[in-house]
Order: sequence, then C-alpha cells, then structure tokens
Amino acid sequence: MNKNARYLATQALVRVHQGGGYSNAVLDLLLSDEHSENTMSSADRALISRLFYGVLERLLTLDYIIEQHSSVRIKKMHPVVRELLRLGCYQLIYMDKIPASAAVNETVKLARSMKQDKAAGFINAVLRAVERHNGHLLDNLADDEQGLSVRTSCPVQLIRLWSSDYGDDMAVLLAESANQTPPVTIRLNTFKIKQKEFEDILEKSTIEFTKHPFISACYDIKDVVGLKRLAELPENCYYHQDKASQICCMALGAEPGERVADVCAAPGGKSLTLAQLMENEGEILAGEINPSKCDAMERRINLAGATNLITVVRDASKPCPSALIGKFDRVLCDVPCSGFGAIRRKPEIRYKPIESFASIPELQLSILNESANMVRRGGVLQYSTCTLNKAENEQVANRFLSLHPEFSPRILPLEDCFLASGGQPSYQITLFPPIHGTDGFYIAGFTKNEETAEMR
Repeated sequence: MNKNARYLATQALVRVHQGGGYSNAVLDLLLSDEHSENTMSSADRALISRLFYGVLERLLTLDYIIEQHSSVRIKKMHPVVRELLRLGCYQLIYMDKIPASAAVNETVKLARSMKQDKAAGFINAVLRAVERHNGHLLDNLADDEQGLSVRTSCPVQLIRLWSSDYGDDMAVLLAESANQTPPVTIRLNTFKIKQKEFEDILEKSTIEFTKHPFISACYDIKDVVGLKRLAELPENCYYHQDKASQICCMALGAEPGERVADVCAAPGGKSLTLAQLMENEGEILAGEINPSKCDAMERRINLAGATNLITVVRDASKPCPSALIGKFDRVLCDVPCSGFGAIRRKPEIRYKPIESFASIPELQLSILNESANMVRRGGVLQYSTCTLNKAENEQVANRFLSLHPEFSPRILPLEDCFLASGGQPSYQITLFPPIHGTDGFYIAGFTKNEETAEMR
C-alpha cells in the first residue's frame, strides 16, 4: 500500500493519542528516511506536518463538530476511525485549497485501505454533513468559557488557570494565540558569519527577513526552506531559537571572561547564545542529566565553534558538588516545566491535565536552591521557564527569596520588554505571545549579597 501523506498523518495522530508520544518526536521519527518506506517530496512532508499539527491544534473544535453530526460519541469510536474523521474535518474546515470532494473521498478511501471498511459509509456520512453546514458549525456556541474552549481548542481548565493568574482578558488572548503559527526565528551564529554578511546574502537571494529591533543577531525568516538551500551560507551559521530564549540570555548579562553555569542546558541553544555574548571568552559549564543529550549537546557546540563551553552530566536538583560551590559569576536555571508557554509549537501540551504537573514546582525549587550554592558573592542567579503558570513561576521565585536571605531581587535589564507590557522594571517578567511576539516565558533575577552571603 502506498503510504501517502494522509495515511502517515493518521498513523502519527494515533501514536500521539494512543501512545502518549510527544508530537515533535513522533513526527520526526515518521519523516526520517530510515523509518519511512517512501522517499517523500517536500510537498508531502509539508502536507503531513500541516495535517498532523493542524488536527492537534484544533482537537476540541473538531471533536465538537464531529459529535454534532455523528450518532456515535468520539470516545466510542475506533482509534483509526476517530483520527480519520478529525483529519477529514480539518481539511474541510481549515484547508481551503483542498476541494471538499477530495477531503471526503480521500478520507473514505483511506478508511478502506486501513482496514476500516465497515466504517467507510459512516465516515462518508459524517463528513458530508459537516460539509453541508460548513460556515455555521460553531454558531450555537455560547459566549462563555465553554464556548471559548471549543472555538480555540483550549481546555476549560487551562483557560481558568490563565484567568486566575493573568485576568480574563489575557486568558482570552492566550487561548486565541495558541493556534497562531509562530514566526520562524533564528539566531545567527556570529562565530561563523557576521550580521552584515548574512543580511547581504539574504538580500541578494530575495529571501525576506526581519531584524529584531533590540536582540542582536536575531531574525524572523519568511522562507526557511529557501534559507536552507543557500549555498553561500557557511555551515552551522544559524540555529532556530525563539526570541524569548534569546531575551533570557540577554537578561543574564554575561560578560566576556566570566565563569557561567547553565545547569539545565540541553539541547544547548542558550549555552551557544551565551558563548556568543561572551565572545568565546571565559567559561560556560553546560550541565545535563541525560548522558545521550549531553553527548548531542557537545557535538552541537563543537560544530558551532564555541570554544569556551564545557559539558557535564549532572542532576541539577541534587546536592551541589563542593568543587562548584561559589565558583560562578552567573548561573542560569532554565528549568523543566509544564510548557504552557510553548503551546504554539507543541499543541498537545494544552490537553495534559494541570494536576499532572503538580509536583514540578518542588523540582524547580530544588534546582534553584542547589544552584544558589554555585554563585559567588556579588554574582547573579537567574530562574526561567517556558510556561505560563504562576505556581511554577512567581510562586517558586518568591519561595526562593523567602528561603535565601543571602539573595536579593535583581532588576532585569530588559527595558524594552517591560515597556511593551506597560510595567515598571522589576526582578521578574512574564513574556506573553500576544504582547511580546515570543513564546510564553518567565524570567526572574537574583543577586547574591556581597557581605551577608552565607553558605548553607
């Protein structure tokens, strides 16, 4: 059987929803040449990605629509039938360039090829009904949190969390922004190419780009495929990194010649950015708990040309080794988190029960507590997450300050970011997609007092 784009997208969706796999890992495995029976064209790969991520993004909306036109509840359907209906509906509702007849017929044909012959007629009937009512499928939704949940495909539980933490208006904006396609943002590797040279090459090739107004070497790229094909660009001269992560590195304020630790460093993007800001001078200790990830990070660092980076396998939540105590000018704790700020990139995160992340703040605080021992007197400790959840952000930062009188709040050097959000400079900031154009992100800064610091 020819495994076309729709077939592979269906298989990937089944794996995510039945096996609990992460979307990016599932899709990467699917598209890797050694695991695919076909040599797929770039168009096929693009279609698979669009279908796969599109269904994940719009899951609650699609399920609502299907149940409005089906005699069988979603949960009662065979897993393959369920994903086929979602896939067909997504094409009908969100992909204008695919004719409705093709969306329906190809889905029915696929059902038969995937041994779901008995369900083919049912799938055809549901999709035809959806097609007839297209344009009015959400007309009966109430203007309340349940209606917002269905329209934006954000669970009510998550909307309530955001409303409680950031207010009703921001909760609406966050839910609406969750399905927006994030810009393709890259960080230039200044060890390989200068900004002027990079911009000249892009201008000659007519590839559109936007230079960030206050983040150095940061660009949004319109045609990332065209960028990859430019033979004039040196290898490893750029890498993908959201603006929030680059702002996080700016906030740390690392200087050439300093000793810096990035305690949860994999996959290494922030460490590379810090190496550039430090002009390859001084030392950066990049720690990672997983040995294979640490190896991959070291290979990446070497290819990038960063010579002031050292990798180490280490659990940052465990007691700080005596050799590291008080040895660092700046320590970055970009800790594991629920990831609610990165929903645009990993859409399935929104569907995970909030209570499943209840233990994370304790882990985050443990990492922060142990990392505090690494900071010299007068040095800087910085805490960050890519989530929008005060239990993992402000509450962890405030608990840390209450436990560590030897640390004081450090005003973050991010005037433009505070200006965008209408707030006064502070030791902590939350970056919001609808305000800052970044992933959702939290940063808090602390300074170890010169005279009163005591080792725990």
